[in-house]
Amino acid sequence: MRKFSGLCAALILGLATASCGGSTGPGGGGGGGGGGGGGGGGGVCPANTVCATASNSFSPAALTVTAGTTVTWQNDTGTLHNVTWNDAAGRTAATAGDGSGDITDFTGSHTRLFSAAGTYAFHCTIHPGMNGTLTVN
Repeated sequence: MRKFSGLCAALILGLATASCGGSTGPGGGGGGGGGGGGGGGGGVCPANTVCATASNSFSPAALTVTAGTTVTWQNDTGTLHNVTWNDAAGRTAATAGDGSGDITDFTGSHTRLFSAAGTYAFHCTIHPGMNGTLTVN
């Protein structure tokens, strides 16, 4: 009976590890796991991109870029979000992407070009507490 219990425990542990992406790929690297990207599922946002998440937050909450960078706001959550600058300086600095200034309620992605150095705070007016900061050096 002891061997049977040990075999069952090993089988359950193996299944749990495999389903969580705990296997090792070639070269000893992790085999990857769940999470998914973009859809608020925990993926990593691409460079120079602020992603809206399913938990109603921006990720990363603070992004630093060099002057002359086009920044993308991406929302693949299926929930409307917007990007509203906290002041006129942010609104003025957000130029020449697929629009300028605030980004009204959206899904998908929108871009803004930032040429002026400064720190610009923004928020989503639909979801209180959904805030972010962009620093342009």
